[in-house]
Amino acid sequence: MIIKASDIKVGTQLAEADGFLFDVVEIVKQTEKTITVRLCSDFSSFPAHWRTKKDGTPGGIIKTFRKSSQLYCVD
Repeated sequence: MIIKASDIKVGTQLAEADGFLFDVVEIVKQTEKTITVRLCSDFSSFPAHWRTKKDGTPGGIIKTFRKSSQLYCVD
């Protein structure tokens, strides 16, 4: 399914071109034109992508999208 970035909410699963899924776990910031989210995947082989780092702090990656961008997601 394709959505606009403006429709992202916590719990949305975004898909990369290769089919790998990231969960939106936090809306970090919103402006009139952009949305910044924290993306995590506990199934990733990269510890930086996990929801919680080994030291207990929040993990994942911070990504900013233009609200007009079209993204692949899983419904």
